[in-house]
Amino acid sequence: MQNQYISEWLNIPALQIREVRSLNTEELHIDAMPLEERQNCPLCLRDQHVIRKGSNGIRTIRHLPVFEKRVFLHVPALRMYCNCCEIGFSWTYAFVGPKQQYSHSFRSHTVELALGSTAAHSARMQQTPASTVQRMQDEILPVEKARIYEQIWEEAKASERLVIGVDDFAIKKGHTYNTGIHNLRGETMLEVLSGRKLDDLRAYATQHPDFRQLTPYAVVMDLAPVYHKWVSECFPNAIRIADRFHVHGYVIESVQAVRKTVQNTLSPRAKALLKSQHRLLNPPKETLTEESQQRLEVLLSYSPLLLSVWEWKEAFSVWYDCSPNHAVALFGFERWCTQGDQIAHAAVHATLKTMRNWKEAIVNYHRCRWTNATVEGRHNRIKAFQRRHYFTRNRDGYIAGILIECNRHRLFS
Repeated sequence: MQNQYISEWLNIPALQIREVRSLNTEELHIDAMPLEERQNCPLCLRDQHVIRKGSNGIRTIRHLPVFEKRVFLHVPALRMYCNCCEIGFSWTYAFVGPKQQYSHSFRSHTVELALGSTAAHSARMQQTPASTVQRMQDEILPVEKARIYEQIWEEAKASERLVIGVDDFAIKKGHTYNTGIHNLRGETMLEVLSGRKLDDLRAYATQHPDFRQLTPYAVVMDLAPVYHKWVSECFPNAIRIADRFHVHGYVIESVQAVRKTVQNTLSPRAKALLKSQHRLLNPPKETLTEESQQRLEVLLSYSPLLLSVWEWKEAFSVWYDCSPNHAVALFGFERWCTQGDQIAHAAVHATLKTMRNWKEAIVNYHRCRWTNATVEGRHNRIKAFQRRHYFTRNRDGYIAGILIECNRHRLFS
C-alpha cells in the first residue's frame, strides 16, 4: 500500500507517513510527520509569526491495531515559537492528547470494550496494562455520561409526543430496588432513581425540575399503585398505560393455577405429562411449532376446565392484537371479562377483579400502542453490568455505568 493512503486508512489524514516498519509478527511501527509546516499560536491564534525551533525527540503513540498487530506511531515532538507573542509551545496533534501515549481512537475503543465486559478483559484483548485501561475508563466515563445525559434530556424535552416508560429493577432482589425512567420513542434511558417508594419518587421530582418540564403524551408502567399515583401527580394530562407484558402475566398465572388444580385430579401418567409440558399453555398457539401444537391439544383434552381457561387466555391475546381502536377495545374488554366470569375457579375470578380495577389503564393501550419491552431488555443489560462490576460501591460511578450501558448507541457519537 502507498504511504499517502496509509494516513487515511488509519483515519489520521493530518500526518504524512514516512516509513512503515514491522519489527516482529506482533508489532507495526510507523514513522510520520505533520503535513502542515506551522500551527496557530495558542495566544494570538495565528500562524504568521510562528516558526519551528527544533524537536524534543520522538513521541511513541499507541494506535488502533491493524491486521491483529499492535500499531505504534512515531511522531516528532516539535518545538514552536511565536515571534509576536514571544512564547514557545509544543506541536499539538489532533489524534492524541498532550503528554499521552495512547491515541483518542485507541482510548475510545479500549473503553468501549471494557464497558461491554471488564477492564481486565479489555486489557487482555488490547495487550495493555489493566491499570491503564481502568484509568482510561475513569477519565472517560464522567465526560461521556455528562454528554449523553445532556443530549438525551434535550431530546426528551423537545419531543412532541413523548412516551415515557417507568419500571424498577433489583439491586438485591427482595430488598433494594432502583427505578428507571426511559424515553421509549427516543430509545434512551433518561434516569436511574434510588428506591421505588412514593417518597423516593416525589423527592426526585422535587429535586429535578427538568423532569417536571417534560410533557409526555403517555406513560407506560406496570400495575404498581405507587407509580400510577406519582405519574398522575407529575403529569396529570398524560395517558397512563398498563404495560402489556405485566398485564398478560396475570392471565398466565391464572392459567397455571388452573393447571395445578387439574393435574391433581389426573392419573399419574397424565399428571406427569401435564406438569412437564406446562409451558406449552403460555404462548399463543400460532407461535408454536406443529409438533408443539399437537402436544398442546393432548394436554387440553385432559380437562374441560383447562380448555376453557386456555381459550380465555387466547381471547385476551386476540383482544390485544386485533382491537382497532379504543372504543372497540373497551367493548371487547367487557366481553372478555364476561367470558371469564363463566369459569368456575378462584384464581380466574381474582384476576378478573384486578383487571376490572385497572380497566382504564389496560384499555389505554389501544390509545397509544407502546409497551415496556425495550425496558425489560435494558434490565437484562443492567443485571449483566452489575455482575461484571460486582455492584460498584461508588454511586456516581454506578449510575454513570448504567446510563452508558443502556445508551451505548450514543457512546462516542
